[in-house]
Amino acid sequence: MAFSAMNILFVTAMYPRPGREGAGAFVRQQVEQLRAMGHSVDVLDFPGYRSKLEYLRAAFNVRRQTRRIPYDVVHAHYGVTGVAAVFRIGTPLVVTLHGSDALVGRIEPFVSRLVCRMADETIAVSARIASRIPGEVIPCGVDLNLFSPRNKSEARLRLGLSADRYYVLFPFNPARAIKRFDLAEAAVGRLARDGFDVEILTVSKVPNEEMPWYYGAADAMILCSDSEGSPTAVKEALACNLPVVSTDVGDVSEIFQGIAGVQLCSQTESSLADGLARVLRPPAGFTFDGRTAMYRYNQEDTMRAVIGVYHRAIEKHRARRVGSERPVCL
Repeated sequence: MAFSAMNILFVTAMYPRPGREGAGAFVRQQVEQLRAMGHSVDVLDFPGYRSKLEYLRAAFNVRRQTRRIPYDVVHAHYGVTGVAAVFRIGTPLVVTLHGSDALVGRIEPFVSRLVCRMADETIAVSARIASRIPGEVIPCGVDLNLFSPRNKSEARLRLGLSADRYYVLFPFNPARAIKRFDLAEAAVGRLARDGFDVEILTVSKVPNEEMPWYYGAADAMILCSDSEGSPTAVKEALACNLPVVSTDVGDVSEIFQGIAGVQLCSQTESSLADGLARVLRPPAGFTFDGRTAMYRYNQEDTMRAVIGVYHRAIEKHRARRVGSERPVCL
């Protein structure tokens, strides 16, 4: 279905910026795709990681900006970020839940649930999230033009990596405890003790445009987080034909459907190490193909589904306004 151009405000506390180039890259990808489709998108990005006061400042800025500009819809990414977005003026609100905001702890899910009740529509990036806080399930998409296979030798030369060593990619900030770098490091260390010439390659502050070279240079990617929503790194790796070894977290088991050569493991050092060993030494003649299955997560199709949610939110918001304005007959 074709929709006319819209004027959209994104509100997010995660967006790439100097020193945090990888933060919220999936949000920026949605912005870029919407713009490529002819929509106008402003981004209100605030540093929520600094202080809770930043959310108060963001709420003031949302209110001021929606008073000044007639947006068709406000789209908040992460439930807690929606606390600022609910202060918009006269504009439909859509909230996307990405994972920890619905699945981890008690406070964030509680806040997210309240915010979603005040929103016109909710998007959940996985069915697991939607089972906690109802919303339309729309997994994050992947830009198949950017994330495409690279020549391994060329990629390693570009990044200054050894031509002969195995590299296991950990494309997350190791300081984030929820990502379990300790477990990934232990699994790779076990491989090294078993005789593999292997190294863990950690990447977290790299511009999104450079990430395909890291996927191309590695031999495998590892994911062993305590919690995920719909991890875009898995889809990006597979789109670049990089095998993934992961625990059953978020919607990884769904992403893996129909792909030979990926490994779904339990969250233990030994299981992950065994999965990595199978990936690093595949059967003779085996050629890994993860890219074909990733066409079902094409970013453009994802954003068409999101735009459909926008239009439902607009209709719902309009119906509420008409209902509140209708005179009461006595």
